[in-house]
Amino acid sequence: MRLKITFLLLLFSGVVLAQNLDDLKKDTKTLYEATYNMAFETILDYTHPTVFKLVKREDMYTMLDTAFQNDAYRLRYVYTTPHFSYSEISSFNNSHYCVITYENAMRITYENKIESEESQKKIMATLQKNFPDASIRFEKDRNAFYIVKNDKLLAISDDETNGKWKFMNVNPNYKELLEAVITENVRKQLGL
Repeated sequence: MRLKITFLLLLFSGVVLAQNLDDLKKDTKTLYEATYNMAFETILDYTHPTVFKLVKREDMYTMLDTAFQNDAYRLRYVYTTPHFSYSEISSFNNSHYCVITYENAMRITYENKIESEESQKKIMATLQKNFPDASIRFEKDRNAFYIVKNDKLLAISDDETNGKWKFMNVNPNYKELLEAVITENVRKQLGL
């Protein structure tokens, strides 16, 4: 009898995790497409709510809008068929976590012609500082920089998200944001 109960529990937990992973994959794709389409409200809907305790949702919307389109440049993601790599779903204290990695490409097109090589080098240095492991090249005919980089998302399903998957971008430039959302112990367990 005990063996049957154990088997049923294992079977049930396997089905729940598989369903949870399917939901996670669907939500990851939705978030990726929202980013490509600059659907900022959708991006914010998929952002973990703890982030909004640190930065108001309205301010985050303005920051996204300004980053994608301003007087100096336009940032656009280049649509690819992303190959998301999912870590095992880890559970700590009734919260579930998954680290997602994928290659991402974007283009930053400048409104004013970048005439001098000095200006191009200065912008390139800034981009390399912000994206240290990225492949970056200047596209003179487009007056743009093409950037290919590996991105990392943290998916979290917890009480604050009512069991739904919400995301955070894992970016070393915004380490304090990650530290505010998950504990040091969980970060270590996830390899972050």
